[in-house]
Amino acid sequence: MPLRLLKLTISVAVFLCDILSRQWNKLLGRPVPGTCVLITYHTITPATRAGFAMQMAKLKRVARVIPSLATQMLELGYQYVGITFDDAFRSFAQNALPVLANVGLPVILFVPTGYLGRKSAWFDYGGPNQVGEEVVSALELKQLTRQFQIEIGSHSVNHPNLVEISNEDLRAELRDSKEALELLLQRKINSISFPYGSYGERELQLAREIGYDFCLGGAPQMLVGSVQPGVIGRVSVDPSDWNLEFKLKVLGAYRWQARASAWKQKLKGRSSPAALMLDEHNA
Repeated sequence: MPLRLLKLTISVAVFLCDILSRQWNKLLGRPVPGTCVLITYHTITPATRAGFAMQMAKLKRVARVIPSLATQMLELGYQYVGITFDDAFRSFAQNALPVLANVGLPVILFVPTGYLGRKSAWFDYGGPNQVGEEVVSALELKQLTRQFQIEIGSHSVNHPNLVEISNEDLRAELRDSKEALELLLQRKINSISFPYGSYGERELQLAREIGYDFCLGGAPQMLVGSVQPGVIGRVSVDPSDWNLEFKLKVLGAYRWQARASAWKQKLKGRSSPAALMLDEHNA
């Protein structure tokens, strides 16, 4: 709880600075660029469905929602959000999609193709996932894409930590998941969400060679002016987030965490996904 409150306090300060910056630009007659933040969920249970519905209703009031990852300019003065889900769990189909359809919001779903129709068995953020969740089947995925506003991206084949596997296995994870989704859905797959938000220069280079335009990591980021191909960070949200916490996340006030993470790893003499993302963003 103390750490959560500290993050919230810093984010409030960032948000207030953003407001002052926008007002100053307006005072000077300068254009206020549009911004975009990608948020990410994993699972919505029956118990958290009501909280998710409240968040989506709030989101619709404070931002425009982008339907897909594509090169696009952001209209001046507006704030945009991309709603993403990883893992393609049945809980997403049963509890999140009806809510999104009810409020008319699109979603971007990242699918681990090797688990379609199976229960997840990958390591869950540092420890074994003893329970797992059912992933939708291939047939269900096809049906969902016909019925709802869903953009599909890859989440690898077997959901490994990509930085820990061989070059050969990495190529197979990136290539085979893309090809499987394109064959199943008869549409181009141009984005990948790296499992655990873990990647390095090797993973980025190979993803680009294979044909991914957009590579999504786990460090919060706010895009300014446009959405362009490359690495894009996301902020993790949960239906249990406080109202203020959720609002600050979708408006980009938690983006300071990416720079803090990069500085922390630099002090330790290491490279980090957040640092790579910032380097590419500043290039």
